[in-house]
Amino acid sequence: MKRYLFVGALVLLTLFASFADDQKSSQQVVVRVRSGWNEASLPNWPAAIKKYEADHPNVKIIMEYTPATGGSGPKLMAEFVAGNPPDVAQAFKTFFNDFASRNLLEKLNAEYDRYGWKDGVLMGGSRAWSSKLLDAANPKADVYGASDYVVTSVFFYNTKIFAKLSLKEPTTVDELIDVAHKLSAAGYKPLVGAGNKANFVDLLAKVQVQFTGLQYLLDLNKGAAKLTDAPMLKAMQVVERLMKAGVVDKSCLTYTEPDAVAELVKGKAGMFFMHTVFAQQLNDAKKDNPDFDFGIMKGIKFTDNPKVLTAASYGGVWVVPSSSKVKEQAKDFLFYILGPEVSKTSAAEGGRVTAQLSANSYLASEKMKVVTQYQLPGLTPDSFYLIDMLPSSVLNSIWHGMQEMVAGKANAETVLKNAQDEMDKVLADKK
Repeated sequence: MKRYLFVGALVLLTLFASFADDQKSSQQVVVRVRSGWNEASLPNWPAAIKKYEADHPNVKIIMEYTPATGGSGPKLMAEFVAGNPPDVAQAFKTFFNDFASRNLLEKLNAEYDRYGWKDGVLMGGSRAWSSKLLDAANPKADVYGASDYVVTSVFFYNTKIFAKLSLKEPTTVDELIDVAHKLSAAGYKPLVGAGNKANFVDLLAKVQVQFTGLQYLLDLNKGAAKLTDAPMLKAMQVVERLMKAGVVDKSCLTYTEPDAVAELVKGKAGMFFMHTVFAQQLNDAKKDNPDFDFGIMKGIKFTDNPKVLTAASYGGVWVVPSSSKVKEQAKDFLFYILGPEVSKTSAAEGGRVTAQLSANSYLASEKMKVVTQYQLPGLTPDSFYLIDMLPSSVLNSIWHGMQEMVAGKANAETVLKNAQDEMDKVLADKK
């Protein structure tokens, strides 16, 4: 009899526990979060999400990882337009600009004030990055998202090769050309990049910020300026000079980013241009290549009086759609996951520079100290990366034009004229 009573009690307890779980589940608010990074790129997030859920037992976070390949951007756009997007989403800059211009996003001014996110707490330019495109020069503009990771556009160099040839880190165009010639004479490829991808335009982005400033880029987007105007023409002429001087090795026209990295790591190239995310890959490469080491250049002046020295991208913009049915919970999670505490582990475990200034002292890589000491303090909205501020079709035109320049088949004027023709089409379609 006792056995039956025990079994009955066990069944009742099981049923009660199941009922309690069902009740808890039915009372929980589910917040769907869509990342454009893959899960491995956010190594600290699973633990951070568990902590958040423990502190907010009425909230369940569902993470969705859709790396920015295979049409994930257009898919997100379709979900926004249809009114069924995730509650928090990482939108890369071009899509963010479109979402914001269509008024599909929640305004986050109150949250920025509540959490004390202001200049001095955030990296210079972070708030402007998350404003509507044509408001980016207005420090009081409304804000519709939050920046995740900041990358500066840099030159990496093989320190072993530089030491072998007694080369000093260049700081001017003339010095860069001189270093390139000495590398070539010693049998090395001087400078390589991912020539078969639009990110090849990164080389121009490094130069462009020193000549143009943000307002010029905004004027381009509203048709009040042209790519053939003097500021951009001067920047492209610097790039043309580098091409003609043989600084950029022609072999890199077919390279992917891993190809370009491999040339630096294997000691075939002296320099590689891209942005700071690749520091992590180069650090990893050192483990299997003990003869390899690298440095990050502090910065090269391409003009005597640069508007700003360093080009930067403030990464994806994390947003809350205005159609979300759990906006308040979504906002709270957004400002937690991109806030100072989680950003510390993003820096320490993921090696990423974040918009939270206090977090970047936790970067483990010694190489990144060049960036934190010499580049980040000078960032402003004038640092905004050309690649993020123009329509993709225009950038593709510039990319293909730069390929032609490396091959000696085009000049600065022709490249920019063709790109402006594409820009005119984009502007005409908006009317």
